Amino acid sequence: MKVFGKYIFPSQVMVAVSGLIFLASTTYDVHRSIKQNQTPPSKEQVLALEDYIRSLRRSP
Repeated sequence: MKVFGKYIFPSQVMVAVSGLIFLASTTYDVHRSIKQNQTPPSKEQVLALEDYIRSLRRSP
């Protein structure tokens, strides 16, 4: 197949498409993580985390 006057193999197309899919999925995941972390934790979540940390410290 010729693109812009150069011959491109199908394997090259597959590698490019795979790279674009990987880039899109990681970009989506990063933005999703940022959006989820914009809200501060609730008081119940903070208390639950503190209780969990205390329980780890008690165990030898």
